Amino acid sequence: MNRSRQMLTSIAREHLGIATLETRHSDSLDFHDVAVWQVEAALIAALDAGRNTASQPPHQRTEGPVRFDAYEIQPCRRYLDMDEPQVSFVEPCEPSEADFWTLYGHIPGEGVQAIGDFDTRQHAEEVFARITGRSYIEPSHNSRRGRP
Repeated sequence: MNRSRQMLTSIAREHLGIATLETRHSDSLDFHDVAVWQVEAALIAALDAGRNTASQPPHQRTEGPVRFDAYEIQPCRRYLDMDEPQVSFVEPCEPSEADFWTLYGHIPGEGVQAIGDFDTRQHAEEVFARITGRSYIEPSHNSRRGRP
């Protein structure tokens, strides 16, 4: 049982007198008579639990990875090491010099993480749109890049 489910089950027990939130396929076990003040208390407890979780710094949350708070798409170029031609490295470059385009996600307090490399900027923007549900807008230099 995940942490959210445990919290909801605990609230149901404490405020509604319901032992489990699991379906037991029995009317006498799955349906309960509860007073409106019990429902209100349970909803307030759930709301407070959600607020407490949301107010924790990202690195202290225990469920799932931290969400990206911004995105950026950068042109990148692959360079060969002249001393070891089988070794290469990648650097950001001008759009006209790009070998590929990288979509990055920003992790609060940590920096950026490459999400993927794409043959064209358009493809990187399409993936961004699939992730966020919106079109990519080139960020200005004074604002956070690709903020959701």
